[in-house]
Amino acid sequence: MARTPKKQPTLLTKRLRLRPFRGSDLAAMHALYGDADNLRYWSVEASPNLANTRKSLRWHLAYRPRHYVMWAIEERAAREGDGRGVIGMINYHRRDLREKRVDVGWLMLPQHQGKGYAAEAGRALLRYLVDELGIHKVEALIAPDNKPSAALARRLGFRLEGGPIRDRWFVAGRWLSVNIYGLLAGEER
Repeated sequence: MARTPKKQPTLLTKRLRLRPFRGSDLAAMHALYGDADNLRYWSVEASPNLANTRKSLRWHLAYRPRHYVMWAIEERAAREGDGRGVIGMINYHRRDLREKRVDVGWLMLPQHQGKGYAAEAGRALLRYLVDELGIHKVEALIAPDNKPSAALARRLGFRLEGGPIRDRWFVAGRWLSVNIYGLLAGEER
């Protein structure tokens, strides 16, 4: 099995830097997680205030590679450490070490959607998962109505494997169903 780094790596693409979250990312993170419309297909409710986002930031700052890792997505043109360049988040979670499988998720600020950033970040994460961590299968749970995210998954090489899986997430007092998309090592684009 591939070795897991002791320190969270930064992943670079042509336009993006996928880096560990920092405490100085609080305002950018609240912009990302405080928008209920942007989170309408997400598995958690929008953060109602900065204090609530601060509690969530602890999860983002943690490096737990045997279980989950979250990266801040920022434009490389932004100055390192200024926190203003954060345009989204990408992660892996529910890592199964024995079966070499993870789930992934992504979230972009609305003004940065449709520019290919999520696909660029997704490719970098998939390369890392397959090449560095030895992951065999990557899965994404996507709400059936989330057409842009489903299109992104297909662009990255994922295939629709099933669904809808009824009532998978309970968010804001309602149940949400999801489709499951899967990608095997070697299928990433």
